[in-house]
Amino acid sequence: MKWVKWGLVVAVAAGLFGLGHHMAAADGAERIATLKATYAEQAKTAADAALERERKQAADFAATAQQYEKDKADAKATSDRVVADLRSGALRLRDRWATQVLAGQAAVAAGSGQPDAGADDRAASAGRIVRAAAQCDAQVRGLQDILKAERADESLSPSKERP
Repeated sequence: MKWVKWGLVVAVAAGLFGLGHHMAAADGAERIATLKATYAEQAKTAADAALERERKQAADFAATAQQYEKDKADAKATSDRVVADLRSGALRLRDRWATQVLAGQAAVAAGSGQPDAGADDRAASAGRIVRAAAQCDAQVRGLQDILKAERADESLSPSKERP
């Protein structure tokens, strides 16, 4: 009978151990499921935020590109206007260029008496210079706008620790 009592005690102890193990496993599985759901929700939120930042950045870049193309077209119009104003006399070059004009006139007077295309060349050259400068300005403004947009997006993103 003594063995039967010990057998019952061992059986009850094993049953309680099994029940405790089962309850702990169920509780652990529930906590893991909760953590997985929380992680999935956070991952979706982060992905949505990243997608929104990318869309905003793409829209900013498109607006910058559109402004750059407009500035390039304006550079051509400015160049054409400078050439036309130089030819009509509404715009005059600085003395440095004017001395070249006088030197060119002296060469024409000493030459065959045929007018050269110096004035037109100078006007066209001035127009090309103005156009190149305006295009460079437009490109610099566009690149600066892109950098500003990227840096603004980086400042909104969560901080990243670096080693």
